[in-house]
Amino acid sequence: MNKSIRIYIVDDNRLLREGLVSMLDYITDFTVVGSAETGTEALKNIKDTHPDVAIIDIGLPDKDGIEVTQALYQSCPGVKVIILGMPDLTEEIMACIEAGASGYMLKEASFPRLVETIRSAHRGESFCSPQMANSLFSRIAELSEGQVSPATNQLTVREVEIINKVALGLSNKEVATACFIEVQTVKNHIHNILDKLQLHNRLEAVQYAREKNLLKTQH
Repeated sequence: MNKSIRIYIVDDNRLLREGLVSMLDYITDFTVVGSAETGTEALKNIKDTHPDVAIIDIGLPDKDGIEVTQALYQSCPGVKVIILGMPDLTEEIMACIEAGASGYMLKEASFPRLVETIRSAHRGESFCSPQMANSLFSRIAELSEGQVSPATNQLTVREVEIINKVALGLSNKEVATACFIEVQTVKNHIHNILDKLQLHNRLEAVQYAREKNLLKTQH
């Protein structure tokens, strides 16, 4: 069988990244065409290597996986993206889907499951586990029952999540820990939020979110 599925891997964990390169390249119909530890490096190299499928860690040091997926969707729409993320993060899964990802896999998933998901993505199919699908349908049902603010058309799900964390009084470091992303990524999100909404600081962003009913009720 010819090696037909070209794969690119993006993960800042060197051991995991190199392990995936070695294991996936061993699969008969796979060819790993490159890897990167940052989103910036990946976006530059993917344009040159033309992979069919990109496997991207949700938490990268410079851009999170959602940002990279959004950028790829615009610049390299033919690349299918599989996000590697954490469990029980429905908002994050929703954001990945909105960004254009074909699949969302938990980091605790098995290697055979990853192989199956890569082949599914290459065929144009979407994937998430049954447990995650249940969470998504529950979230969609909640949204359909409530009032959806026009502001959500301006902000991504991740940006709304960041504002909610900031509204709780969390520092950038605490927000990063809660969202499983890097501190610099939090700073980037806040900068983007202020720029989109033409606001000057975090307090104005929180006030805006409160007025547009974007803040979750805290119990």
